[in-house]
Amino acid sequence: MIDYKILKHSDNGMPTWDGFLGPLLQVVGQKEIWKRQELIQGVIKEVNLPEELATLRYTSRWHDLVAPNRINWALSDLKISGLLSSPKRGMYQITNLGKKISTQYGLKITRELVHSQPASIEHQQKLQEKNNTDEDISEDQTFEITEKQISNWFDKQASDLTEQLLAKLRSTDPYKFEHMMVQFLNQMGYKGTDGQSLVTQKSNDGGIDGIINQDPLGLQTIYVQVKRYAENNVIGSPEIDSFSGALRRKLADRGVFITTSSFTSGAKEAAKQLNIALVDGEMLTNLMVQYKVGVQVQQTYELYDIDDDFFEE
Repeated sequence: MIDYKILKHSDNGMPTWDGFLGPLLQVVGQKEIWKRQELIQGVIKEVNLPEELATLRYTSRWHDLVAPNRINWALSDLKISGLLSSPKRGMYQITNLGKKISTQYGLKITRELVHSQPASIEHQQKLQEKNNTDEDISEDQTFEITEKQISNWFDKQASDLTEQLLAKLRSTDPYKFEHMMVQFLNQMGYKGTDGQSLVTQKSNDGGIDGIINQDPLGLQTIYVQVKRYAENNVIGSPEIDSFSGALRRKLADRGVFITTSSFTSGAKEAAKQLNIALVDGEMLTNLMVQYKVGVQVQQTYELYDIDDDFFEE
């Protein structure tokens, strides 16, 4: 039995799609061949996922279960990379390469490792070649995909993007990161129409990294502290208490604590009592994508439907 808490996971504890890679390979190696749904349920059982996570659903229109959807993403990548094979539609078994990788890396299998396999590289090259061709696709070359499959694909792309964005933030110069976070809050509208924002000096900042005046006179001010930390460097209650002390010295009643890692339960409880808003790595990257900070739209596709109201007028 695997403790799901030790896997790479979102803030709510749900393993990310690549967090399921290692457990999936271990489970599929337990018998000769698996049906897809049996394999998915086997992984959920193996990681001892609690009911509230096993039954968690997306808020999108499809309301799919999150865990099976993420396991499906991992399943697809493992198959593309040659670590799994599919002798029949909907049936899966581990390959010799998959056994070797599972034995060598166990639960530490990453998306980078999977995507570095020759079969995955070849797959990406073929996709790139297909994207670069200018030839029209003939009718017999077309295939049908459902709106739900498109939605699931975009969900995975968004997940990949936030992971890449988080890695980029963690490798940024700390002082530059402070400027970026103040700019991020400005983009979210916290500066107000005529407000001002600034990043404090590197030394003698008194525990305050950024200051946002929401109005021209500075009557409403938000103080910001940011920590560019690695994933395993979790923020605890002492850091929250220290920030609260810095706020009291400024006679401030509100603050925002931003980190690229996460917060302990004690830190979250302390923040509630001290009127401090917490933004962890997952929330930060999701908000940056939402407000288009540090990212740009690569391509836009619009899906149309018939406007029945127009024809009934």
